[in-house]
This record gives sequence, structure tokens and C-alpha cells, in this order.
Amino acid sequence: MCDVGRIKHHLKHNLWKENSTILFVGYQVPGTLGHSIVNGAKKVKLFGEEIAVNARIEYIEGYSGHADQEWLLNFVYSFTNPPKHIFLVHGEEESQIELKNKIESTSEVKVTIPSFGETYTLDGSTNPPCEYNENEEIEYRKLARKFEVLDNIENLIESMADIGEDIKDSKLETDDEDIISLSERIKELQAHINKIIGE
Repeated sequence: MCDVGRIKHHLKHNLWKENSTILFVGYQVPGTLGHSIVNGAKKVKLFGEEIAVNARIEYIEGYSGHADQEWLLNFVYSFTNPPKHIFLVHGEEESQIELKNKIESTSEVKVTIPSFGETYTLDGSTNPPCEYNENEEIEYRKLARKFEVLDNIENLIESMADIGEDIKDSKLETDDEDIISLSERIKELQAHINKIIGE
């Protein structure tokens, strides 16, 4: 939805170009940068800089990877032999609860919304027993933190590469106040990273 990741850099370098097309293929949540662009914003802010939206903006709804409540209910009702149990593991909590209530009130299918770290043994019964494992949850959380750190490192590397390209392409001199300030911030970041990894 254009709020994080590589897409922000692509937009920064292409959104202002009249010969570019930005093609959205999925739902854009209100309040996101993608939603603003799809809904006709003339200017947007990227990395603290105001960028004109001159590119052609297109939107294809058919590629969305998410079904709405009506389609999910149709999917549940479409089975000749309905499922014995459904686990809702994706979506906002309020939407999950509403979908669970609709499925259970309009069919004989039981629905569970698992909590983080819960495990289930599927043995053919309609009410699978929950086996909560605290050690497993701790491991899941550690793994999730690892992936979050790796994502942040990847984003930082990409951002630094883009900053480098912007500096190369700019007319800024080495004694320019912005270059000096950026240089100091990079040194602080290097010192902080070195402190964390123990060098």
C-alpha cells in the first residue's frame, strides 16, 4: 500500500514523470499512501519531500488476493460436504469475529480464531483440542523478531543506496549544510550499530 519498502523508492523516482504509469493491483486501505494516489492526490510526501503526481495512475481490482466477506461465505457454502471446522488466521480481529459469527449462525460449521502460539491437533472431530505451548510461543516470538530485524536491515540498505544515488545526482557541494548533517547522522548510526554488534 506504498507505506513501506522498496515501492516508496520507485515512486520517488517515477511518480513525477508524465511518461510513467503506476499500476495498482490490490485494495488500498484509507490513510495509506497508495489510497491517496489511487484517489487522485496531486502531490504526496515521500522521504520528507513533496512529489508531484504526474504519472498515469491505473487500478485493476481483479488481482486482489483478498476475498470479501460475501465471497468467503459463498466459498464455505459451496462445498457438497462442508468442512467440519474452519480456522480464521488472517484479517483484522473485528472482521474475523464478524465472519466467525456469520458462518456459525448460517451453517453447522464450527469456527476457531487461534491466538498467537496456539497449536491444534486435527483428528477428525469438529472441536479440535487446543494445546497451548508457552515455549513454542517464545520461539515464535524470537523468530518473528529476527525476521523483523532482517526486514529493517534490508530497508536500511536500500534507503542508504538511494540516498547515495540522490547525493551523486544532486548539485550539493561537500561543504553544503545538508551533506554535513547527513554525514554526521551516518557516523552516529555506524557507532550505534557497532555498539550493538559489540565491535
